[in-house]
Amino acid sequence: MLVLVAGLIVFTRVGTDATVRNLCAIVFGVGAAFILDEFALVFYLRDVYWSSEGRDSVDAAVLAVLICCLLLVVSEPFGLSDPLTAHLGRVVAVAVVVNNAVFAAIVFLKGKPFTGVAAVALPPFGWIGTARLAKPGSPWARWFYGPEKLGRAQDRARDGYAARFQRWLVDLVGGKPSTQ
Repeated sequence: MLVLVAGLIVFTRVGTDATVRNLCAIVFGVGAAFILDEFALVFYLRDVYWSSEGRDSVDAAVLAVLICCLLLVVSEPFGLSDPLTAHLGRVVAVAVVVNNAVFAAIVFLKGKPFTGVAAVALPPFGWIGTARLAKPGSPWARWFYGPEKLGRAQDRARDGYAARFQRWLVDLVGGKPSTQ
């Protein structure tokens, strides 16, 4: 309701006032935080907070933070005031982002959303994510992997360094899921 009300007020005449817009931004942010916190509940329609499905809330929150950071970086990448230099800076920034987006799209197709978001702003993430094996259930694996390569991808997704690191990080941020 907070997100809905704040969003609607901004599109009315009342929302043209700077103070009202700032208050609506705060209310919208609080509502978005509530939604991200209860993402797994909304998605599964049952209380799964401390189960392994509840990790989806942590994944959604971390992904939202990454997207917000990415938007802050690409909104005004160079902050230059000279019109000619600023225009050139924007052209270069757009070219870099488009180039990175190609790698990011491949990484997303490989089933790696966190690496894909990071790849838009940080090229090495895209390069490395493109070179590494895809997740076993991803579209990339279904389209391009035979049985042997799919088996390697399943082993790596279960026991590889990246899988262990991701489990550790999600446990650190959101707590370990209960076994019940």
